[in-house]
Amino acid sequence: MILAGDDPALDMTNTENDTEMLKEAEETHLHSMAKAHDLLEMWQISHNLPATQKESGAQNKQMPAVRYIFGH
Repeated sequence: MILAGDDPALDMTNTENDTEMLKEAEETHLHSMAKAHDLLEMWQISHNLPATQKESGAQNKQMPAVRYIFGH
């Protein structure tokens, strides 16, 4: 029979093990938050893209007049 005190990995009083487990949990949480942030950012870009393309098209239509005025 293995008792918790016989194995440091199973010893719940082992503060070093607790600290390591907390650190791993925090890293996992931060990684998940970063992935969620990236997904939200991609979603926002994909929804802003049509408006940006429309605005860009309107600017491009104005360019010939600007080129004509300034001789470029």
